[in-house]
Amino acid sequence: MIAELYSVHRAELFNYCRMMCGSAADAEDLLQETFLRALSDQDLLEELGEKQRRAWLFKVARNLFYDACRRRAVEKSRLMPPEEETDGGFSAVDTAMILSSLPPDTARVFVKRYFEGYTSKELAEEYGLSPSGIRAMLSRARRTLKEKLEQ
Repeated sequence: MIAELYSVHRAELFNYCRMMCGSAADAEDLLQETFLRALSDQDLLEELGEKQRRAWLFKVARNLFYDACRRRAVEKSRLMPPEEETDGGFSAVDTAMILSSLPPDTARVFVKRYFEGYTSKELAEEYGLSPSGIRAMLSRARRTLKEKLEQ
């Protein structure tokens, strides 16, 4: 069953992990940890339906990513003084965790627009959308992130 889950969900789950991690190597590690967890919880997975198994895999990947971010934040706080933050007052780990609350495509567009300086027109051409569609996507993303930060 795990082999079947791997073959069905590997590509999509890898893309999700890569979006969160920012690198292919870290995404591969996270993907491997996720499927190791699936191996240890195989009895639970057998009781679930196909959609529930997929959701379980994505939730485990997200939780493992959060755990790794927390570990890195603790290690970093021991090694670096607190003034090592981004301009907005958030560390890179905090920023990654906050952005992981967005859908993967939206997070990529958000990062490209606000961190890499792409214009709405450039993003529209790249993603095959209209500039107003990109602006609407970014507006929803800002609203989601604002709600997340207020929590």
